[in-house]
Amino acid sequence: MSRGVAIFIFWIAGFTIGSVGYMVVPGVTSWLGDILPNISLNQSVLGSILAGVVGSAVSTFTVVTWANRSE
Repeated sequence: MSRGVAIFIFWIAGFTIGSVGYMVVPGVTSWLGDILPNISLNQSVLGSILAGVVGSAVSTFTVVTWANRSE
């Protein structure tokens, strides 16, 4: 796989995850606020934590999968 194609794939994956996350995060953070009412974090903090966890998990999974395929 050429470097340009790999960069394009990472760009598309990041764009897709970001777009879907933008639409999903408000619902998930309100759900987390309902099940964890004793945690005094506002919606934006919960949303940023959730986005960070999902983004890091997806990027790590992608890089590990790519590394294992190109051995």
